[in-house]
Amino acid sequence: MVTIRTTPNDILTDADARRGGVVATVRLGNSTATRRGLGLNRPQVGGGRQVELRTPVEIEAIRASALVARAAVDAALRCAMVGATPASLAAIASGIIAAARAESLVQNLVNDADSAREVGSTTFPASCCVAVNDRLIHAVPSDEPLRDGDVVTIDVAVRLGGWCADVADCIVVGRGESRSHTMVSGCREMLEVALATMAPGVRWSQVAQKMQEVAEARSLGIVTGYAGHGIGRALHEAPIAPCGIERGFVEQGDFTLLPDMVLSVEPTVVSRPDGIRSVDADGYAIGCRLALCSDGWTMRTESGAAGCAVERTVVITRSGCEMLDEMPGEMPGQMPSEIRNGARAPVSAPVY
Repeated sequence: MVTIRTTPNDILTDADARRGGVVATVRLGNSTATRRGLGLNRPQVGGGRQVELRTPVEIEAIRASALVARAAVDAALRCAMVGATPASLAAIASGIIAAARAESLVQNLVNDADSAREVGSTTFPASCCVAVNDRLIHAVPSDEPLRDGDVVTIDVAVRLGGWCADVADCIVVGRGESRSHTMVSGCREMLEVALATMAPGVRWSQVAQKMQEVAEARSLGIVTGYAGHGIGRALHEAPIAPCGIERGFVEQGDFTLLPDMVLSVEPTVVSRPDGIRSVDADGYAIGCRLALCSDGWTMRTESGAAGCAVERTVVITRSGCEMLDEMPGEMPGQMPSEIRNGARAPVSAPVY
């Protein structure tokens, strides 16, 4: 996941598209933070960043990377059962990545934050993030065995042949509670509505609004401060693509989708009690408070509420969009059938 922060927002100005070249100029924000090796740069005042349309050859290269990431996520989730450990799931994903001769983009990622240096964990110790329940963002895989009802999200970011992809999916371990299954189904529904909305000429705020409406209807809290993003030669590129309407985004961060843009689309949610609103009186997403764990990486929900995420690498086409990590015969945003219909699938999960 190593998810890009959404504050401050990049600003994408609409510009004439030049095939295979600059799509738009991004006016940068007001702070800087760098994660070495990934090009994960928070913007700085007065600068600018180019967003490029991808050529057919480049799109196919990103697809190859995305299929490796998807295979790693799916293989790990097949083994997400009672008694398995998050560390063992990460090892499975690592094997898939290595077999494909790809590179994990989180393994040994450097964290220069003071909080990481204080606990001595300045490099990420695994090949992927494995989030369990309330340990939701940048989750370091632990050795604690999974229990019935745990909500697990596997997030894999890889580079293959110089091109990056970012994929995540989630599952409820064992039978679990209906609320957990509803959360996972609602998160996937947010992805599906995003894919159905994404097309050339559509503003990202329209896509985010559709996802936010699903979250509100399903009593899901939206995780703000982290978001989807552009992706290509670097894991995190402009623009920033939140899964809800964050305050200031429409005025400062909104952008128009154009053919051959490649984006990571990543709804990330937390289960909320019925009757607790996810949106404030002004229509902005109410963020879930997060706290940093002692490992210096993992962000957990302060309330202890479980969360989950799904993520896909998507290209904008002439008529809509296409998931580059999608295998032939899959429905957009669909969980692989062998996982969805296996022993860990919900007994009476809602169908949307």
